[in-house]
Amino acid sequence: MAMTAAGAAGCGGSGGTPHAAAKTARRTKPAPVKPAPGRLTFDLVRGIGGTAFAGDRACGYGEWNNGTFAIGKPYSQQTSFYREYSCYEKKGEVFPNAAGQMSYAEFGTPAQATAYGNYTKTNISAVAVLVSENTAVTMNIGYLTVNKMTLLKQVQDTCGGCGTVIAGPHASDPVPGHVDKS
Repeated sequence: MAMTAAGAAGCGGSGGTPHAAAKTARRTKPAPVKPAPGRLTFDLVRGIGGTAFAGDRACGYGEWNNGTFAIGKPYSQQTSFYREYSCYEKKGEVFPNAAGQMSYAEFGTPAQATAYGNYTKTNISAVAVLVSENTAVTMNIGYLTVNKMTLLKQVQDTCGGCGTVIAGPHASDPVPGHVDKS
């Protein structure tokens, strides 16, 4: 019997103690901590939006500009930084054929960004807005074929799940944000 006990003790290496300690350490190891959400920045939005719209057959030429087609008063007056992506038939045209498809706005306070986000619930041209701290990214209707809800969720995923998506009147369209030209 002594031989069996000694044989069993030797099974884990040197007396079984390190093996038992490792098992205990694994059991008491804390669960991994989720990383904190990232920040919503213009560079992040510009990269994702520019890539998606550049691939849209309905956008001959697109660019980010500081126009204010997509944001009205009083919200336009509350921003400290604002850019919107508009599409043109071709480069060099003065007026876009699909203005303000996506906009990025930094407001003075998180409360202003939230108020703007809540306004989009009733804004007839809004698909949805992502509000994170004092920043808002808005998707608007237009003649593009990009699924704008999917694009907005991609932005949210890329910034680590930051913010809250607030649906607008066109969030549940078959291709959210697409308006048929005919």
